[in-house]
Amino acid sequence: MAAAYLLLAFTESGDKVFCGDPLEQGYQKCVDQMELFAGASLIPAVLALVLMVAAFTAPVLRAKPALRAQTLGYSLVAWVIAGGTVLMGWLPAI
Repeated sequence: MAAAYLLLAFTESGDKVFCGDPLEQGYQKCVDQMELFAGASLIPAVLALVLMVAAFTAPVLRAKPALRAQTLGYSLVAWVIAGGTVLMGWLPAI
């Protein structure tokens, strides 16, 4: 999940997929908007990654399956927020 997020949010291929041809008018404005929203989505993405790693490595969470499931649920919510933020960056600028 983290790899797919990084590839779409921070590579040139994401720009070409959602902003079109680099020679078109408005391409740079679209790329700038995408970069802004991709940067903003880093906060929930890092939180999601930390929660996911903690759910599998922290001894307290490994010992209690219910607490691990809750932590993974919060991680999933953070991934959804990060993805939603990136998707908002791909919407046309107003």
